[in-house]
Amino acid sequence: MPMQKNTEWATIGKIVAPFGLRGELKVFSLSDIPDRFAQLEKVYIGPDYQPFPIVSVRPYKATMVLLKLLGINNMSAAEPLRDSDIYIPMSELAELPPNEYYQHDILGLQVLKLDGTLVGTIVDIIPTGGNDVYTVKTAEDKQFLIPAVKAIVKQIDLVRHVMYIDPIPGLLDDEAVLDEQSTHTEEVT
Repeated sequence: MPMQKNTEWATIGKIVAPFGLRGELKVFSLSDIPDRFAQLEKVYIGPDYQPFPIVSVRPYKATMVLLKLLGINNMSAAEPLRDSDIYIPMSELAELPPNEYYQHDILGLQVLKLDGTLVGTIVDIIPTGGNDVYTVKTAEDKQFLIPAVKAIVKQIDLVRHVMYIDPIPGLLDDEAVLDEQSTHTEEVT
């Protein structure tokens, strides 16, 4: 059975554009590991997970790398790869330190208060610089923003697929609900 059919994949980058005339690719890295691409022998590109051995990697700006792949030797060969995602098998993901998680581990978790009350499901993660913020959607289609801080997130149980929180006053009140469909304008009389 081909590897593509029985493998789970993790996205580690996105090809922004060809770079230069020799087929290098400008890649936006989605990895927190600075030399992630340098640690790999090959990557998989596009929805069909086509394998490409890595010839060379070099840093480019803050969150980018220049990637040279075997068989991509000029701009014409590199251009069709523009805007493609870059994947690796989940089995090749770097092991994280304790109490750190990949985004794909967090998305979809059920969020419960410490007393067992269901709050909702994590549907999005917003990076803010200091800490992430989880968007939690309730069964009633309400959304809450939960900061990913130890004072609120008390336990993450990936086996049971749940996150336990101890919300501060006001965090889950009706005033804290994100209402994406209504906008309020006040009239001045």
